[in-house]
Amino acid sequence: MPSEHTSPRGGVARSRRRRVPAGVAVGAALAALSLLVGCAPEPDPAATRNALTEVTSEPVAPDVVDEYSASEHPDPIVEPLDCTPYLIVTARGTGEPSRKQLLGPVARAIEEARPDETLRLDLDYPADTEINAGATLGARTLIDTLNVQAEACPEQRTILLGYSQGALVIGDALAAPDARLVGAAVGEVTEAAAERVLAVVLYGNPRFVGADPTGYGSYSPDVNGLLPRPPGSFTPYEGRMRDYCVADDFICQSTLSVEEAGHVAYYDNGMQADGAAYVITRLGPIPKTDAAEKRGDAERRADESETRDDAPADVRERAAAEGES
Repeated sequence: MPSEHTSPRGGVARSRRRRVPAGVAVGAALAALSLLVGCAPEPDPAATRNALTEVTSEPVAPDVVDEYSASEHPDPIVEPLDCTPYLIVTARGTGEPSRKQLLGPVARAIEEARPDETLRLDLDYPADTEINAGATLGARTLIDTLNVQAEACPEQRTILLGYSQGALVIGDALAAPDARLVGAAVGEVTEAAAERVLAVVLYGNPRFVGADPTGYGSYSPDVNGLLPRPPGSFTPYEGRMRDYCVADDFICQSTLSVEEAGHVAYYDNGMQADGAAYVITRLGPIPKTDAAEKRGDAERRADESETRDDAPADVRERAAAEGES
């Protein structure tokens, strides 16, 4: 069963411990997506749009900037997590609950593809309509998590998944401070931590840039999100990022349409499975150590010796009995 790790601020990381045959892990995990997404509550796109608009009209209050400022408070606000091969960080959208998120099935598919190798952390931030303060905390928490893990677990690779406001948080945390909308003073991802980011998958990103090569979906390359970031902000991550956007999503395609279906289309348009499959292909081959190979060879030789015709009678009898049980 999964083990849970609670962050100092209440976030929960989960690591799957159930073994799945390697040959069927990916297919079974992706097939499960179609059964899981129907249970997820959908956020209110209109409320999200209104809250995002207020980000530019109502600047972050000074006390919020000071509270999360890296220069004023340099000590990390998170503690190191377990040193698993992969850390999956999810950043939910505005109004989504802590459970049954859009990103949940995506993360689970990745976990099922690599049982015993992943640790999952749901980024601990409000994800409410007070985006100035909440997203600033989210950016600081994510930056500190990436930096602390890079130092504590040099071999660990990170996978970042974000939806709506969560995509804004991840994007601004990875971008240079002068390209951010929130969290300009919360510090920066270190070079070592940036190198350990294996994959980034975003959905319904309000800071989407249609001309950037990281975009995937039915969007128009001539149309940006509500709050587009400077073009080229993700250049260092271009080979390891997918920024999903559909044409009628007015959060990542700032059109005059009031149709809300686009921003929640990712729940059932196949892009969850596509994003998970993309990450899984970046995980590389399942590692098999020399020690495991030698141990496997030794076990096979032992099995063979117990069933040889020239083995002692008691050994052959025991092997036969075990085979019948």
